Amino acid sequence: MGEVLTHWTIRLALVCLAMRLAGQLHWGNALPWFRWSRVIWTIGCVFFLLHVACAFHFYHDWSHAKALASTAEKTHALLGVRFGEGIYFSYLFALLWIGDVLWQWVWPLSYRQRLPWLAASVLGYMAFIAFNGAVVFEGGVTRWVGIPVTLGLLIAACALLARDCRTGLPTRPNESGDPSYDRP
Repeated sequence: MGEVLTHWTIRLALVCLAMRLAGQLHWGNALPWFRWSRVIWTIGCVFFLLHVACAFHFYHDWSHAKALASTAEKTHALLGVRFGEGIYFSYLFALLWIGDVLWQWVWPLSYRQRLPWLAASVLGYMAFIAFNGAVVFEGGVTRWVGIPVTLGLLIAACALLARDCRTGLPTRPNESGDPSYDRP
């Protein structure tokens, strides 16, 4: 059961990540989409945190040292180099996702007006980590589904950056002076 929970929580988190990027491409910073994207993004973050909890519970006995050693073993088996410190990239991923979710809920107007390079950097990093987690360190169905999905996420992140740089986005969602734009 632990393996099933660990795998499905990350798969659902990645579905939310893909939905968020696809919606961002289609609707940009439009307020109705923003309201839905926050919910999707929050659910994805919760699934990711559940995945981390499942991995630590079922695989690492709640030990950072065991997780570090496991990461080193997997990295050595795949790349020929022991690099357990790669787990810190996953920790950064979690912190970025939590911070991004909090920023959306606490300061929505500020979030919608953030600089394009900042949005692209966060989403690009997350797509890179998702690719490594779903493709490089996984096998079987997860890898074969993960390849096109994570490549699609990377392409979507690049498209967001190109669109934002080309059009001068982020849009100014509150040009009308409507204070309700800054409410959740």
